[in-house]
Amino acid sequence: MRRNLILLALCQGLFLTNNVLFLAVNGLVGLTMAPMGWLATLPIMAYVVGGAASTGLVAKTQRQLGRKRSFELGIWVAIGSAVLCVMAVWFRQFWLLVLATFVAGFYQANGQLYRFAAAELASPELRDKAVSWVLAGGLLGAVAGPNLASYTKDLFEIDFAGSY
Repeated sequence: MRRNLILLALCQGLFLTNNVLFLAVNGLVGLTMAPMGWLATLPIMAYVVGGAASTGLVAKTQRQLGRKRSFELGIWVAIGSAVLCVMAVWFRQFWLLVLATFVAGFYQANGQLYRFAAAELASPELRDKAVSWVLAGGLLGAVAGPNLASYTKDLFEIDFAGSY
């Protein structure tokens, strides 16, 4: 149980790192690529709407495949959407970026459930501590997200492609 809780806490930290990166980077990238300035934050909105739109699908996936397989699928979707984001930035395709961040919402909807998986793993008397451990993993995101955004923005010749 302890190993799985540590893994869930790490997943929560990486999930929130991704959230912070998306919020920090997508507005800036959107501003440079959007056909009109007022559309700059549309990729961020697409991420949030994609997460909301995916909640039913994630619930169905978790029911049919189980939490572990659903979490794995969420991570694969995150990797695929990151590749799409890099392609969008590389080829300066704003609408592909919007689509990619919408697709990443599936990962967001999945990541919101890590704490519930922790509660299910723990015995009733340790449930509150298990959830706290997993949520504390989010501190990683608060520190790593902004730092990764800064360090990876120039990783490739196109600004911010490395951040994804």
